[in-house]
Amino acid sequence: MRVICAGAMSASLTVGCGGGGSSSATSDGADSETGETDGGDTDGGDTSGGGVDDVPDPQPSEGFEAGFDVRDISPNDAELMLGVYMGAYGAPEARGVATGVHDPVYARTVALREGDEEVIMTILDLPGLGNRYTRRIREDVAALTGLDPLRILVGATHSHSSPDFMGLWGGVPDAYADRVVSLVVGGMVDALNNADPVDLHVGTGAAENRNRRGWPLTDTAVTVLDARDPQGARVGTVAVFAAHPVVLGESNKEISRDWPGWAVDAAEAELGAPVLLFSGIIGDVSPAVPDGTYADDFERCDAYGGAVGGEVAAVAQAAGPIADETLAWDSTVWTLPVDNFLFELAATLGLLEYDFDEVDGQKTVQTQSSYLRVGSLAGGLQLAAFPGESLTRNGLEVKQAMTAPHRMVLGLTGDALGYFIPSDEWMTGLNDDYEESISLGMTVGDTSRDAMAAMIAADGG
Repeated sequence: MRVICAGAMSASLTVGCGGGGSSSATSDGADSETGETDGGDTDGGDTSGGGVDDVPDPQPSEGFEAGFDVRDISPNDAELMLGVYMGAYGAPEARGVATGVHDPVYARTVALREGDEEVIMTILDLPGLGNRYTRRIREDVAALTGLDPLRILVGATHSHSSPDFMGLWGGVPDAYADRVVSLVVGGMVDALNNADPVDLHVGTGAAENRNRRGWPLTDTAVTVLDARDPQGARVGTVAVFAAHPVVLGESNKEISRDWPGWAVDAAEAELGAPVLLFSGIIGDVSPAVPDGTYADDFERCDAYGGAVGGEVAAVAQAAGPIADETLAWDSTVWTLPVDNFLFELAATLGLLEYDFDEVDGQKTVQTQSSYLRVGSLAGGLQLAAFPGESLTRNGLEVKQAMTAPHRMVLGLTGDALGYFIPSDEWMTGLNDDYEESISLGMTVGDTSRDAMAAMIAADGG
């Protein structure tokens, strides 16, 4: 049973709810977080301070239910004056603080329910979140809803022009961080409270991207889960696509969603309902901006985002119904070594919003993945959350462990632990070994891939 503590919202809840369960930037996108570029208007949504609706606990549903929530998490003028840094370009603080907000950043949430099965997923227009933030959010939502924290998924679009909630590039003021946590928690709880009966539809299309490590393959899939009420009106849409949000370069000092913002705007204009766009298998994948003459990189965002958003809308409109109204959920937890000296040093200096463990001088970090099947293996969708930026060859093996006709790997969801590289690709000179420099270590790609594949294989349908 869910436990709703209306009015108990805080930056980090401590009150019990009673009965609760459980390198060089170029305009063409030569890329790296130290200098990768390829480089809106506002969305509607709830921009309130993060309270939750007081509604009675629902009885177990028959069939699918879904609820959506959208909240503006942009820093205000006072918070900008305190110094909001953006990720994920350059050395710590070298880029300087944000000078303003070009287009707002959001927290977009969907809650899914079928019977006693409930899952909440939020995508934030941020480079990523340190595990201190994701843990706070999961714990606060769990306290308010009674959900297992692993049923509470927090992802990031990885926009390089949005506030740094990872801490490596300068971070954000505590007051702003606390407000964002409160908004995210409120949105997740309200989405679950407001879930209503829906019919779910699913489809897969494709859009253009490119591999920056020289491989002739990327994951080009645009996979969409579309929720419609019993009368056929659209309630909201969840999509995933892989391409780094780096159309805007390091020289940009205004907060922006980068191309995903324009993609969401374009899709919402077509579909007339909230759209959540998750990152996919993006580790070595860059945008493929259409050839043309552009006044600036914001126009380039519009061109590329508009193309991706148009494909999201087209796939949603053509999506087929999921006939088998079932949700199946699972999760797995594993430990990774922190072998990267840069991460060890940053953690020692207190620059990262991450908690690492240490045993006999070896730093480690515990991470996790959650798995969701919507419908049957024969005709539905399988989804797994990846705790960072998986390279294509690594992430595609996770997808290949799935057997449903429609498949999603949500990158930077649950954690944002840098790059995950297949061990046979480690330090082979691709992209000047840039991704290796922002990876925990050589083994983490294989270990994480195998843990997720085993979790997926355990679902017998």
